[in-house]
Amino acid sequence: MGKAPKLAGTGFLVVLLLVGVALTGCTKRPNPEQLTQLEEACAAADAAEQTVVEKEAELQRLQAELAQKQRTLQEVQREKAAAESRLNALRGDLQQTQAEMDRIIRERGTPPPPPTSNR
Repeated sequence: MGKAPKLAGTGFLVVLLLVGVALTGCTKRPNPEQLTQLEEACAAADAAEQTVVEKEAELQRLQAELAQKQRTLQEVQREKAAAESRLNALRGDLQQTQAEMDRIIRERGTPPPPPTSNR
């Protein structure tokens, strides 16, 4: 990816120069306006190359951030699966306890009195 933007910046500069030559014709020396245009084109190419460098750095930073967030997501998904497993085990225990209470109630014939609070 590093070569393509540099080639694009260089290609941009070459196209600008060719357009400048085609519009003004070939002379031994460029006139001041052509020199100014060339300097502006070089400055624009430098700025474009700097922007490319900055964007590549930002891309790398974002890719690293994405990788970290994906690792975090995987960890959270593992924790969720473990919590769901524990919850299902608790539900099974609750059903087993409820079944045991129902059996005791059937054997005794009356439900146990509700607990009273001593406040």
